[in-house]
Amino acid sequence: MKKLNIYDQLNAAALLLVSPEWRKVKVARKSAVSFETPDVTMPTETRMIAGRNIRLAQAGPADAPLVVLLSPFPESILSFTGSWEALTEKCRVIAIDLPGFGASEGDRKDMSPTAQGAHLAAIFEELDLQDIHLVAPDVGMAAALAYVLDHKHRVTSLAVGHGLGAPGPFKLAFMINMLAKFGFMRFTTGLLGAGPLIAFSSQLGSIRHRANAKQIDDYKRSYSGRAPEVVYWFKDFRSKAAELAGRVKEIDIPTLVFWGELDVLFDPSNAEHLDAALPQSKLQILPEAGHLAWADQPELFADMIIDWVETTHK
Repeated sequence: MKKLNIYDQLNAAALLLVSPEWRKVKVARKSAVSFETPDVTMPTETRMIAGRNIRLAQAGPADAPLVVLLSPFPESILSFTGSWEALTEKCRVIAIDLPGFGASEGDRKDMSPTAQGAHLAAIFEELDLQDIHLVAPDVGMAAALAYVLDHKHRVTSLAVGHGLGAPGPFKLAFMINMLAKFGFMRFTTGLLGAGPLIAFSSQLGSIRHRANAKQIDDYKRSYSGRAPEVVYWFKDFRSKAAELAGRVKEIDIPTLVFWGELDVLFDPSNAEHLDAALPQSKLQILPEAGHLAWADQPELFADMIIDWVETTHK
């Protein structure tokens, strides 16, 4: 089983030392009641979908509302482990590793919201999914927004957060700004490999939860040898963000905007700007939660999504 080794931890520590946001997160982590994510088995499988090997997991009653979860980076669909049992008790849930992320096949050509939106259109068509409640944090948020903007979509409602697409001042963490601005930073980050990225995210992005051994093993296996490709997501980052932000007012779909109150990677002010721009939206700030809010507050996250799907979006 792959672990975060000394190399990963030392390189992550170096990145944290130059991250001005780390002090705030470190204080919050010390005062929070921490827990390790329970070891819940998600029934994952890999299918050839739209010409790509795509990993997904699905469970829940066949006649229940359909919830589709999109993977974050540098994690995978296993990041939803803490909420999986509660969500699948009430909903039919399909979790998808986006092409190029998690354990799904892909490369640098997939590292844009436009490409991901097109992939979602093809995946949903091949799986014949209809009336989707699309839950999309982190990189999934940009993919979801691009999908509903650029394609004849199959979505009943959206739940998005912690990603690209918010209008107004787009406040990002120091390290994300560096990756966005400088090709040299993307190159050196890719050379470091996936381990330091995962270790960095697991500390700066979380307040309460600690990933379990199975999750860490999955994240490292998923991105092993792929970091140089995946960091292309940050190329032209602000222009990609601005393109989406300029169009979100066109999204006339009930949308839940959710954000962790202590997210320092994508500042919570982005959530307020996005909520203000969307014609039909509700804003939910999750307390004592960082960038990985769904993992920091798994019970609250599951309750929020179930309530949204069953009642609030209507």
